[in-house]
Amino acid sequence: MKGSRLQSLILGSLFLILVPLSGCGPNGPKRNEVTGSVLVDGKAAERVVVQFSALEAAGVTGDDKYPSAITDSKGQFVLGKGSRLEGAVEGEYVVTFSWMSGPELEAVDKFKGKLGDPAKSKHRIRVPEETQKPLEFRLENPAAKN
Repeated sequence: MKGSRLQSLILGSLFLILVPLSGCGPNGPKRNEVTGSVLVDGKAAERVVVQFSALEAAGVTGDDKYPSAITDSKGQFVLGKGSRLEGAVEGEYVVTFSWMSGPELEAVDKFKGKLGDPAKSKHRIRVPEETQKPLEFRLENPAAKN
């Protein structure tokens, strides 16, 4: 009994020492604010899902790998706004986009998936360096050209 209690005290003490050193707290790693806007064919676009996908962000796991946002009526977004994972963990991300036709579940992507493939995206962002100022994505609707 004494040995098991001593082990628990030692493990608990190590946890209290190592967690602050790792940069993680009770809510996970430090997140950086990421804000910006999306223009489609030169106009502010509402309901564009802006999806970040981690490339090589050290220690990024789970939901932190894919922070996302949706643009408002002015085409502006705040990554992860309203969720417990607001912002993005330091690292490099590829950015993809889906432009939803409406707020309902049956909404379709007005880009027809053409800007939603991380392997084909030309948009790469480093957090926090490139995200210390609001981002601006100027997109052309590839589906409108067909």
